[in-house]
Amino acid sequence: MTDDDLARALRALDPARTPADAPVPLAAERRLREILERPPREIAARRRRVLPGLAAAAVAVVALVVGTIVWWPAPTATALTPEPLKYAAVDDDVSALLTAAQDRLAHNPGRDDAVRRSLTLGWFVSATVGEPDATVFRREWVDVSWNTDLSGSVVTTVAESTDAAGDTVPADDPAPGTVVGDASFIRGQFRPLSIDPPSATIDAMRELVATAVGPQTPLPSGDAIIGVQTLLGEWTFSDAQESALLDVVREAADVRVLGRTTDRVGRAAIGLGGIPTSTPNTDATLLVSLDSGRILGVETSLRAADDTLGLPAGSVTSYTLWDVEDRPDAPPAPAAP
Repeated sequence: MTDDDLARALRALDPARTPADAPVPLAAERRLREILERPPREIAARRRRVLPGLAAAAVAVVALVVGTIVWWPAPTATALTPEPLKYAAVDDDVSALLTAAQDRLAHNPGRDDAVRRSLTLGWFVSATVGEPDATVFRREWVDVSWNTDLSGSVVTTVAESTDAAGDTVPADDPAPGTVVGDASFIRGQFRPLSIDPPSATIDAMRELVATAVGPQTPLPSGDAIIGVQTLLGEWTFSDAQESALLDVVREAADVRVLGRTTDRVGRAAIGLGGIPTSTPNTDATLLVSLDSGRILGVETSLRAADDTLGLPAGSVTSYTLWDVEDRPDAPPAPAAP
């Protein structure tokens, strides 16, 4: 079967709602790759309605894309990345800061249930290897929504963007509100880390984080942060579940307190840092709300210069923000199936 034959077969089974030759948005490609390349776990035995041929074909398509294009091409623009967040020192250690966050989660009115949806607002680097001048950042809404039958969608919408200097992005970029990616999953195709809402316990959350990043004892702080990011990329958790996630972060090795800051949309937060073992040139930061105690975001930055992308040490390479559903510019929730 040729690549064209495979593409036609996939379209016949699950027709795309965007043009076949439309570029895949970086954020959507990242989430698709994470979801479709995830190896089956023991929970796969319960998925009686999975279509093995289609799932394998979808993985093959992702592998073909990833094998030929490392980064999605972007319009020519100055290589500007968001300014790093600024932190004010605090006296408390990790345990005291997370205990305070958990106290806010327990006593403030908040979310009581988990939802099979993850709406994020973030910047994602888009670059062409060997062409540093084409490196840009795009601010996008990424809406991952899925159902109990493991169908779902990943919809990417252009958000209002500025560059590092606060200026608007080039005029030829899509207008805010433009849907630039709309990928659907048929029944049985989605691969969440947990089909059912996980128990609000440290043991349950530790198991899921370990599934996301690999079992390690003790769990490195950077891996704990990336595990949290992966879980929140699939679920919107209750306050009790988020509290259990903070327990997992607390027991991770070498968590650094960065201090108090204000996130990209003006919310007061505490920053905690760690270095993921899979990307040792990356520093990952977890942002926890000083108001609600909920996890607000994850940022990544370079520890050393990346000459291939033309980015110096300290460059922010992504940020992902949660709890943004109530913003006036947020996309509406998908219609119920």
